[in-house]
Amino acid sequence: MYNFSIPQDFEGLNLYNSMRSVAGRVQNDENTRYFMRALYQRVISGAKFKLPKAWAQGKRYFKNVLFTKGFIGIVKTEKYGVVPQICAPKGYGLFLQPTDLIVAQPLVQFDGVIGENCEIINLTNDWLGVWDIVEHYAIRLSLAITSVDVSLVNERVSFLAAAKNKSAANTLKFLYEQISAGNPFVVYDKALKSEGLNGEDDPIWTFSQDVATNYITDKLLADMDTILRQFDNEVGILAINGKKERMITNEVEAEADDACARASTWEENLTDSFNRVNRLFPELDLSFTLKYGGEKHEYNAATDSDRTV
Repeated sequence: MYNFSIPQDFEGLNLYNSMRSVAGRVQNDENTRYFMRALYQRVISGAKFKLPKAWAQGKRYFKNVLFTKGFIGIVKTEKYGVVPQICAPKGYGLFLQPTDLIVAQPLVQFDGVIGENCEIINLTNDWLGVWDIVEHYAIRLSLAITSVDVSLVNERVSFLAAAKNKSAANTLKFLYEQISAGNPFVVYDKALKSEGLNGEDDPIWTFSQDVATNYITDKLLADMDTILRQFDNEVGILAINGKKERMITNEVEAEADDACARASTWEENLTDSFNRVNRLFPELDLSFTLKYGGEKHEYNAATDSDRTV
């Protein structure tokens, strides 16, 4: 799998800026990078976090680290106070969960015990982010849009002609230009009729492509829409399929359930994580809103500190 992440650290910046098109590696081209960015922004658009004013400059950092890495440390430092940081969990307890975390950034060096002087906010049960989902669908959308580009070019080749000599060729080009310009009635010298190939009366040999029969761009665009709808449903954006006017209630409910599968897990883990962080550092008063399945799901530190999902 292609290893790439949102550039929220030096490693991510280097990877992002070094992307180039390599034959045989569809994951590593401009189309894939475009769809990675587009899909990632669709994912995080439904997540809103209420963070302390002191973290104002780090709002994007907080969200990017949480969604791409899958977790972010909340650590108490002497110089900066309580701040969110990229971290590395270490150790394990009775249930094989980390007991400590370390931060090794140019401005922050930290080694602490989870629950005592630091906490971790994790997005998923397996401590992974959403980047594998983004990449999975971005590669397929990149392949599809490449096919669309090729299809659009191929569909322009609808007529080929062979002329006996240069003079006949120039005449045919001129006649085609006249027709292409919208002239409904074009007259040419009858002498052209004697310029046929191999003694034929017709001055040209032609190949005409049946554009209508071979037109597949609409099918490819429909495939792209299907891929995007599948992505939306997987990350919580309710996307009813194109036959919604004929769908029965059970089908609509099934679509809604699909759109809630992953996002409800994110809400569960964020609720548990925010509870722990707010208990350890009540001055932070962290809250969040997740929009998925067509509805908003809110967590408020003042009223939901003991809530479970």
